[in-house]
Amino acid sequence: MAFGRNTATAEPFEPVPWDGITRFTVGRVLRDAVRASRRGTGAHAVRVPRLRGGEELMVPALYIAPAGPAGVPLREAGFRLYEDEASTRLLCSVLPDGPGGEHHRVTDAAGREAGTVHRTPAAQRLVRHGWSLEQPGHPEVTAPRPWAEGGPGRIVGRGVGKVLGSVADSVLSLGAEGDGGGPRQPVLWRSGEETVLSFRPSQGPRWYAVEREGWLDKRLAFALVVLRESEVWGADRR
Repeated sequence: MAFGRNTATAEPFEPVPWDGITRFTVGRVLRDAVRASRRGTGAHAVRVPRLRGGEELMVPALYIAPAGPAGVPLREAGFRLYEDEASTRLLCSVLPDGPGGEHHRVTDAAGREAGTVHRTPAAQRLVRHGWSLEQPGHPEVTAPRPWAEGGPGRIVGRGVGKVLGSVADSVLSLGAEGDGGGPRQPVLWRSGEETVLSFRPSQGPRWYAVEREGWLDKRLAFALVVLRESEVWGADRR
């Protein structure tokens, strides 16, 4: 596996099979370092943790190739994930299904549909985080905001005006998401009562976790996270 412009070592790590990935982040940075000269930058990629010399590195595992011209957001143009930096081994395509970049079809290398990723409608963003997904044969996977869990009764019990006001401020200040303000709460994508994808905010890299043996197609998890991280946190630029 090549590092692209990464300069940590001349010896690449062994490639990680995409279906064996359980913890990952998205971006260009190799190290979590204060000094920019120490971070090391490379391709925009889905990255996995690897230890070398006692140091945890964020190593590229899947390379993100925009499907549109430079400057067009991934949400609008779509993208493809490749298992190599030369873009010869296609894993999946994530392309808008209709105008506006609200819905994306995820297809494998042969064009077979794996599922869809959806941007949460504006009317629901106070109670759900910005992206959800659907995999054939399973209930929809969504990420409820913690304050909204428990249904309308809990919302009323906590005071509709106070809650909606504070959450609206967070949503407006952080676009579609809002998990970066106030107390750092985990974001849990659930299908029914089962958590299939999670994000736990920290001061360091933005790590996501997916079950190794779970039923969720990891290509859908990668697609959702790339869209989320690129839209809200500029992962294609950091």
